[in-house]
Amino acid sequence: MEKFLDKLIAISSKFAQNRFLNIIQGAFMMLMPITMIGGFTALFNGLGIEAYQAFIASTGIKSVLTVIYQWTIGMFGVYVAFLVAYQFAKVYRCAKSDIAVGLVSMACFLIVTPYVIPEEPYAAASLPVSWLGSSGLFTAIITGFVVGFIFKFCTEKNIVIKLPEQVPPMVSAQFTSIIPGAFAMILFGILGAVFAKTSFGSLHQVIYTLVSTPLNAVGSNVFGYWILMIVLYGLWFCGIHGGMTVGPIIMMLFMQLQMDNMTAYQANQPLPHQFIGDALSFGTGSIPLVIAALIFCKSESNKSITRLGFLPAFFGVDEPVYFGLPMILNPIFFIPWVIIAPTVSVFGTHLLKLIGLLGPANGTAGSNASNLPFFVGNMMNYGVAGLIWGFVLFAIIVAAYIPFVKAYDRQMLEQESNSDNN
Repeated sequence: MEKFLDKLIAISSKFAQNRFLNIIQGAFMMLMPITMIGGFTALFNGLGIEAYQAFIASTGIKSVLTVIYQWTIGMFGVYVAFLVAYQFAKVYRCAKSDIAVGLVSMACFLIVTPYVIPEEPYAAASLPVSWLGSSGLFTAIITGFVVGFIFKFCTEKNIVIKLPEQVPPMVSAQFTSIIPGAFAMILFGILGAVFAKTSFGSLHQVIYTLVSTPLNAVGSNVFGYWILMIVLYGLWFCGIHGGMTVGPIIMMLFMQLQMDNMTAYQANQPLPHQFIGDALSFGTGSIPLVIAALIFCKSESNKSITRLGFLPAFFGVDEPVYFGLPMILNPIFFIPWVIIAPTVSVFGTHLLKLIGLLGPANGTAGSNASNLPFFVGNMMNYGVAGLIWGFVLFAIIVAAYIPFVKAYDRQMLEQESNSDNN
């Protein structure tokens, strides 16, 4: 068992220390204010209640919500292009100005985005927003990495403008970004012109077709998502941060699908994807156990830990219970924590969809669901049906924990009794 754990820790550590995954995760984490505000905006803009829709349309609220959505989620690709390159520069320290690398990447992303030049001599060109949001996500990620590597190469080969030491660092940092920035923009300008002449029409369409479509086809599978969730909680059981290890992979597979559904939902259109890597939430791991323990535990230590851990667990902070009870490396909790809870959540949600009791997720909670109480995320993603069935599935998972909680509590009562006798 120890050898197996050592190998598992070694493998997961490589994933957790992978710079590419860390760069992507860091970029998405920095986007949390944008995605959370955009998610709530889409939720309020897309509620399917006729009286409510008539009210927000007549008062002008709907137009305000639409504008906010367009410049948050609707510009997701632009922000990702900046932040991936920015995170790359911070990780590899390949430029004196991390912001300059991000700005160059954002410019390159826009350079390869097709825009319409009008025939009238004085009319302004228009930039279609269709590629600036979720459809341009993979192009944005690739652009950020390519620009980062260009800066890294130029820095290592000393292909930069050098200024005297007397020049202020802020000014010098910007000048050192000129040559790699020019290389990057010329490269993407050429790529944009070349692919505009092909049947694809743009670099965006090439990447979307060759990368995004197959990746989404592989990822949009309930069995694949279930395996990822088992691995996530299995790593946590071994004391490894499962979210840090598996989280970036889940983001890569499902982020675009979530954004597509969110965009359709806020526009009151049919949701394009039935599965977007979603399941009714039961919290981020410890809250079902905490509820079961608060009801059935009699040992003083278990009652104290679960009382202290309830509020953090309610908002997705599980470490007090994971390490304090403990759940980590505690064989009693392996089956309910790693096997039962994610299985009930993933396949239970899928079954409810198949029999028509639950619709597809609208994606408004997205990656922010882990920071919200479980019923809030369910309500955002699935509406009232999600709120109701979320509580039902949560109750099933809590019930599954009860015999294991009682068994562990019996052990702790014996230890406390022996301690008192001694």
